[in-house]
Amino acid sequence: MADNDGADGPIVAAVRGGETCDGMRTPRHGALRIGVPGLLTLAVVYGYGRYGYGLFLPQLQREFGGSAGVLGTISSGGYVAELLVLVVVARMSGRCSPRVPVVIGGLSASVGMALMAAAHSITVLAIGVALAGTAPGWVWAPYSDAVAAGTRPRARRHALSMISTGTTFGVMVAGPAVLLTSDSGWRAIWLAAACFAMLVTAWNFRVLPKSAHRVSVDHKPGSPHWAALVGSTQHRRLLAAALSVGLVGAVYWSYAGVMVTGNPGESISAPLFWSLIGVAGVIGTGTGALVGKWGMPTVFVVAQVCTLLSCGILAAGRPSVVLFVAAAALYGSGFMVAGTLVSLWSARLFPEQPTAGLSVVIIALTVGAAAGPAAFGVLVDLFDLELVFAVLSVAAAATLLVRPRRMDVDVGRDPLDPQVRQQ
Repeated sequence: MADNDGADGPIVAAVRGGETCDGMRTPRHGALRIGVPGLLTLAVVYGYGRYGYGLFLPQLQREFGGSAGVLGTISSGGYVAELLVLVVVARMSGRCSPRVPVVIGGLSASVGMALMAAAHSITVLAIGVALAGTAPGWVWAPYSDAVAAGTRPRARRHALSMISTGTTFGVMVAGPAVLLTSDSGWRAIWLAAACFAMLVTAWNFRVLPKSAHRVSVDHKPGSPHWAALVGSTQHRRLLAAALSVGLVGAVYWSYAGVMVTGNPGESISAPLFWSLIGVAGVIGTGTGALVGKWGMPTVFVVAQVCTLLSCGILAAGRPSVVLFVAAAALYGSGFMVAGTLVSLWSARLFPEQPTAGLSVVIIALTVGAAAGPAAFGVLVDLFDLELVFAVLSVAAAATLLVRPRRMDVDVGRDPLDPQVRQQ
């Protein structure tokens, strides 16, 4: 791929001087103004609305009955709903302010989690999971335009890393919250999360740019060039990696809680495991710095090796205390870094269409995530969880075949800082 050193644009990119569609210049702030509400948004829509479902799987089995495979299939419903939303979000890019889809996503998360809290049947639970599952599709990609419009160029990498690793903080809080509840106390957690989502949505409404963000005057808003977004080997490599990361992550989040739980009535292991994953995942906030120091290909390989080692530990059976901690630490660091890397990788390949490009990448992530729990749920019902995690470790290893190459990214350089890119 051409180096494009003269281009202005990082992940968020490339409006010269922060121009919005109405020709006005948007004020440029530091990373915290958009980074903090973005982090909290992803914390609640991913940490609770998406991955928190797997944390409560043992309680949901006791409450509603059904096999782990059936409840895993319900998880896939949220990913399918997100796929539909992502197509809409890509079309909205350049047509309206990024705060519109973000606010819609926050409201979807709030209402969906409220339905989950009130559910007394699997049908209502599935509807709530699907509605809350649309939220990640609404919110993640539009933040790329929001950061471009409202954040200083040298602060963009930090803002993006903050936003992308919001999941880890949500998971970190979800674990201890579960430990403080008993019986049907999971309903109170979902209700509290729904209220928190509403508050964060109001914050986003206040601070996100009010105008649509466009990369150039000759780019027609809302009409991403889809063929160009998947038209080269570099693009297809990114999408294949995203699909695999999404599949492995969704299956792990869905079944790891059950795998580490001992007796059916035991309720401490899964929340503690989730909390340790969240603590280890804090390293994801430094992904941009790691890429700047070691290069994206190296960081990606290390992240995938951490993930496959964690899956391998669980494939050996319920882990000992030492392996329990090791599996959580390896997965937390590997998955959170990998999730941030795909957005940074997208930034390098799609500098002129940040939201449309990232939307395509998230579609690939979501296709993998939708297929994973449903397909692996069949293995769970036919065989056992050990086999599931053995196959999952193989899938994580296979992801190394589509790792980023030096031709895809600037090794050791900051892909989010246009001034660095022009050196």
